[in-house]
Parts: sequence; C-alpha cells; structure tokens
Amino acid sequence: MAEKELFPSEYLSPEVQAQLPEGYKLRALRKTDYDAGFLDVLRVLTTVGDIPKEKFEERFDWISKQDGSYFIIVIEDTNASPPRIVGTGALLVERKL
Repeated sequence: MAEKELFPSEYLSPEVQAQLPEGYKLRALRKTDYDAGFLDVLRVLTTVGDIPKEKFEERFDWISKQDGSYFIIVIEDTNASPPRIVGTGALLVERKL
C-alpha cells in the first residue's frame, strides 16, 4: 500500500519532473519525510527548532484536512540509501471572497 501524500501526484507537472537529474523525484510531502531529512532541508533556510516526530505528524494531519490550501512538495534523492529529501517548496492557497 502506498503511503499517503499531502495531495494527489497528478497535480505535479511531468515536465518539471523531467527537468530533474536522474534519481531525483518531485512529489508531495509524506509523514515519513520527518525521517527522510525534511526538517534538515528547512534548517538550511531558517531556524526550525526542536520539533518532535509526533508534532510533525500532528501538523501533517492538520494540513491534510485544510481542503486544498497547502501544497508542500519535496524533491527526493532516490539514489541515496535510504532516500533523502534534498529540496522543498510550498504553495499556500488563500481563499478570497
């Protein structure tokens, strides 16, 4: 059984995926990305603090229930053993009247 991703993979452009080097995969955030180095990637950009796995998973569950407002993507290096997150980005959709 495939692990739940934050949003459906068909939302991601195959053209963008094709631009990545071999072994790199563009996909939506998963809960297991905590162990794959997601927070380490964020630490390169900003102060992250000490976030326990249970808090990360709680936030993932909360975001996944926000009805298409959060689209967090990752780039995974599948050549690494185990695979590691090497990049991330986010699109936040603001609902307007």
